[in-house]
Amino acid sequence: MRNLVLPVLLVAALSASSGVMAAGYGSGGNMVAPATPAPAARVLAHALAMATPIHLKTARGTLKLIDAKACTVTLSSRNVYQFGPKCDFSRLKVGERVTIRWTPKGKLRDATLIAAR
Repeated sequence: MRNLVLPVLLVAALSASSGVMAAGYGSGGNMVAPATPAPAARVLAHALAMATPIHLKTARGTLKLIDAKACTVTLSSRNVYQFGPKCDFSRLKVGERVTIRWTPKGKLRDATLIAAR
């Protein structure tokens, strides 16, 4: 993904500037910028947003404890993962092998996904 950021930014910048030039030369020499942002400008903004690194980590292990009220799960490694307030652990069972996607937030492990494997 990071290998594509620079080429995408370059293409977006070139296409945005060429779109303004093309709009100006067709109207008798008066350079008039388009009223709405060019699609290339939106592509550029999206590419910059996607270039921001997200520090997702993956944990694999066996479920040791499920606390549906607190929305936490504990693996056999004794690591505790916190999920959002509307968690649903009805399909999970203690002793099942799982994969968890999480991000570090201070001392918490803020989990976003849990899947049985």
